[in-house]
Amino acid sequence: MKLFERKKVFVIGGSGGIGAELSCLLAANGAETYIQGRNKVKLQKLKERIESNYKTSVKIFSCDFEKINFSDINKLEFYDELCDADILCVCYGPFLQKNIDEMSIEEWESTTLLNYALPGFFVTSVLKNMKSKMWGRILLFGGTGTSFRNEYRTNIAYAGAKTGLGVLVQSVASCYSKYGITCNAILPGFTETEYISEKEKMILSEKMPLKSMINIKSVTESALFLLKNPDLNGVLMKIDRGWSPYNS
Repeated sequence: MKLFERKKVFVIGGSGGIGAELSCLLAANGAETYIQGRNKVKLQKLKERIESNYKTSVKIFSCDFEKINFSDINKLEFYDELCDADILCVCYGPFLQKNIDEMSIEEWESTTLLNYALPGFFVTSVLKNMKSKMWGRILLFGGTGTSFRNEYRTNIAYAGAKTGLGVLVQSVASCYSKYGITCNAILPGFTETEYISEKEKMILSEKMPLKSMINIKSVTESALFLLKNPDLNGVLMKIDRGWSPYNS
């Protein structure tokens, strides 16, 4: 029997990057896979890739959270499927880099809503079903260097929201461990994905220890490690080689 056979996984932000590779890995381990993403073409190609390689069916949902009202999230076509998930992975969070004195009210609102309130509501949405089953796995993705309170100059709203995820993770772990539910987060360093241009790759590689970006498989394999181990709960796992803004 495969690791997650008969388990339903819902991946938020799965059309590309870490989310897509994690979706493949979970499908390879037997999970019934549901994937939300923004890019319809990439979602369809991912669906075909998974079904071809792992002989399993995949359901995909195209949705751009930046273009819908937050209050309408629970009316989306995939919401009922998400609520029924045994495993929730939120690999989503739009990055914004801007000086504090240049931020608009709309940017403060959208960045904090999408990076903190949105994953928080999705966690709320899956907990009832997980409690009834006495089993559940929740995995969130924070930002580079957001495992504790820090100082930022150009990404304050994003970093603040991602740092807040740590409070959410450890609160869920503390309150719901008695139901067999784990909640962890991965805080990846600068990771090489298809979204990174060659110019950006050169710049970011220089900032990282060993002068190279994090391999995406290192992140997804670590994610699998967290999801399969019931003893790991409330973990904020940094995958960044000890990166710090002070030594980059």
